[in-house]
Amino acid sequence: MTLTSPWIILFAPLVAAFLIGLGLHRHKRLSAGLALAAVWTGFGIAASYLPEALAGEGAWSLTGAITWLRAGDITFEYGYLVDGLSLIMLLVVCGVGGLIHVYATGYMKGDGGYARFFGCLALFVFSMLGIVLADNFFQIFIHWELVGVSSYLLIGFYYRKDSAAAAANKAFLTNRVGDFGFMIGILMLFFATGTANFGEMSVVLQSSEYLTQPAFSVGGGTWVLTNEHFLWISSALIFMGVMGKSAQFPLHVWLPDAMEGPTPVSALIHAATMVAAGVFLLARVFFLYLPSETAMSIIAHIGAFTAFFAATIATTQFDIKRILAFSTLSQLGYMVMAVGLNGTDVAMYHLTTHAFFKACLFLGAGSVIHAVHTNDMREMGGLRKIMPGTFWTFLISTLALCGLPPLSGFWSKDGILHLTHAAPAYADSFLITVLPTLTAVLTCYYMTRMVVVTFLGKPRYHGHPHESPASMVAPMVVLSVLAVAAGPLLFTENVIETFRTITRPTGSGPFLPVHGDVATVGIALAIFAAGAIPAYLVFGLKLIDPATIKRAIRPVHALFDNRWYVDDFYEWLVRAVQQNFARLCNAIDQVLIIGVVVNGTAWVARAGGAVLSRYQTGSARNYVLLFLAGVAALLALNL
Repeated sequence: MTLTSPWIILFAPLVAAFLIGLGLHRHKRLSAGLALAAVWTGFGIAASYLPEALAGEGAWSLTGAITWLRAGDITFEYGYLVDGLSLIMLLVVCGVGGLIHVYATGYMKGDGGYARFFGCLALFVFSMLGIVLADNFFQIFIHWELVGVSSYLLIGFYYRKDSAAAAANKAFLTNRVGDFGFMIGILMLFFATGTANFGEMSVVLQSSEYLTQPAFSVGGGTWVLTNEHFLWISSALIFMGVMGKSAQFPLHVWLPDAMEGPTPVSALIHAATMVAAGVFLLARVFFLYLPSETAMSIIAHIGAFTAFFAATIATTQFDIKRILAFSTLSQLGYMVMAVGLNGTDVAMYHLTTHAFFKACLFLGAGSVIHAVHTNDMREMGGLRKIMPGTFWTFLISTLALCGLPPLSGFWSKDGILHLTHAAPAYADSFLITVLPTLTAVLTCYYMTRMVVVTFLGKPRYHGHPHESPASMVAPMVVLSVLAVAAGPLLFTENVIETFRTITRPTGSGPFLPVHGDVATVGIALAIFAAGAIPAYLVFGLKLIDPATIKRAIRPVHALFDNRWYVDDFYEWLVRAVQQNFARLCNAIDQVLIIGVVVNGTAWVARAGGAVLSRYQTGSARNYVLLFLAGVAALLALNL
């Protein structure tokens, strides 16, 4: 494969988006075909790299760059870096993304914006692939922002719908908060190291002599900021970008509302691409965080809390897509926590398996919504026999998400749980040792609840639902097979070692794979039983009335149902603080700036002119008298 092929992977979707926007939107099938061809071409080229990547004993990579901009002695390049880490992401983005494209041809059939939808999808894929292939911070930031724009277009696809427009704005603005810190962090790193290239920056930062050198000196040397401190601050700002894209607390609020977009968008953004960008970035620039135990600890604790926080909210929701959205938040928390626990390979493995079963779950939810025309699970029920293909693929993916052995979620998620008990530094941390396991129990609870309420029991739907067409069911079947096969078939000792080799950064700790021993399997089964059995007893067998449980734990239920009041706090912050501050600024502007400074200056000039105009009589005698009066006044002052 030639070195130009990564450029084909990157720019093929952009060409498709350009052609669709240029005028092919009038030809719906051709528009969809272009988007499909672009993403599957990328997958084919990425797959062709696999034999060479797996055969290499050392680090394997493809690199290339073109000069983008010169500013004095500084040269900015636009390049690509294809190594084990980016190869895995290429396969996930193009493979899972390609299946979602196929699904969308059936789901969006008959929609007036059919061609526009595929144009936006192609633009989004280009933006995400730019993040995956970038070899420097400036390039990744450009595509980081393009992903934000693309997601805005897709989330707000039904722009005439107020809730969709509001959700798109919320996603865009929330990400701008994180991206502002991300931008400042990039500039600080560039200032400190003189380069934005990941490889070159890593070499500079690995020097212990460099880290101890002063970056700033204030007060005659009484306060010195070393490069190590400078690195810590800049890496924390970089993590703000991760918190925005991967929806970590407290910048998580955009992701559940992003369900307003079409279901294929939900599957693409929230399973395989956009939200995974933050985790990928952490793995790519892991060299920034490895020297600092404090930074690693902050990342681990934020991830652990986000995982638990989102899982609790999912237990009370009834919107089938929002439950999956909060589930995605929870699993992203697991991945971020794993990176903080020095387990980037396990985080990337869970990112990969999660893309399979979570995409399948979103597509399954879309299939159900397509049939019953509602997102509310209380208006579903009894769909198992009517939609067997959707049910079985949904069930398999649910069990994979719950970590039931031997499905893929068991190997990847339990690998993360294994990390929480294998890190001595966090032995006394409740957030690390207890909450991740409790989160796993909650996951089994709310996912079992979803399956039971949606597919079992008595029918509560309206109309005449039916199974989705083959174009929608076939991708779900493939994804459910991957949700199974990505575990026992792929997670062998040889693949473990290969995965470790191509994803684990230099200098990180020992690899701790999960083995299917009796104790590990027993713990996984116990976790599943602790969550699934109560859910089935309450919502399946109805041995206990859910309303009774709700009354018994009313304050806790209200906390979870209202999303821990975080959205309400932000709403209050905007309404009571930001709006009132804006009113104060407006009052200052109107009274002080415009009223006093601008209009006051004009009034003084006008009044002064009016006074002086009285003495402009044109009479020479009056001018002489004024002149003599002035001379007399000056003489009097001198006396």
